[in-house]
Amino acid sequence: MIKRILVALDPDADTPVATRFAIRLAKKFDASLTGLAVVDMSNIHSVISVGGYGTEISGKQIWSEMADDTRQVAAKLLSDFKSAVEKAGVRHRDIKKEGASYEIIIEEMKYHDLLIVGRDSHFFYNQPEKDTQTLAKVVKGGDAPTLVVTDEYRDVEHIMIAFDGSSPAARTLKGFVHLLPYGKDIDIELLNIAGGDSMEEMDKAGTILKQAESYLKEHNFSYITKVILPKGSPGERILERQMEKKPDLVLLGAHSVSALKRTTFGSTTHYMITSSQGALFLSP
Repeated sequence: MIKRILVALDPDADTPVATRFAIRLAKKFDASLTGLAVVDMSNIHSVISVGGYGTEISGKQIWSEMADDTRQVAAKLLSDFKSAVEKAGVRHRDIKKEGASYEIIIEEMKYHDLLIVGRDSHFFYNQPEKDTQTLAKVVKGGDAPTLVVTDEYRDVEHIMIAFDGSSPAARTLKGFVHLLPYGKDIDIELLNIAGGDSMEEMDKAGTILKQAESYLKEHNFSYITKVILPKGSPGERILERQMEKKPDLVLLGAHSVSALKRTTFGSTTHYMITSSQGALFLSP
């Protein structure tokens, strides 16, 4: 059951959508919301020059101005969040902290049931275009599932579960079932991309989906269909199916085959994070 939801605030257009998703869930579960704005200074320390005295003073002045701007953005984000949740009549608290974004978010996730965050969040308020890998660090390093949203809000009635039988996929499936964010009367499509064209590979994919289906039925989910897609790039296959069927939510495992397993997504998850047409649910 969901009782505490963390919303990571960022200046991007998807943050109001994240807040809307959070409000909807908070009302359903009588849960409280936490709006978190992080003043991350780590990307502006480098502007302080190690040159001469005058250069150093100039660098410190620039740093101070950038830091003030960043704090002002954080304050505005919290103000907007507070206005939205109070209008909705939802219990909430607001947090502003200074430090490394991903470390602070991960720490707060320890005490929340779900993180909701915008897909385009970078958390460097004075350099919003900066790609920081913060989202991957948060999803893979946190202690709670993450709902990643785009700039479009949808009521969740139809979900797609990309399930390959791996541990990351199983953790995401179990995280969703245990939280039960959208009830049990939802339409579920279980999806697997075959590893090849042979009958053996098709049977393997079918067995994996039957196991996932059995698990869902034990938890009283009834409206389940199973689909096996032909071999191909998993990310492209999932996205094609998403665009065709238009589910309200896609469940993914936060895969990674990179040596930097705790700081990057795998290729499939990265592809969906950057290309998805709707919200994604992932577990660490």
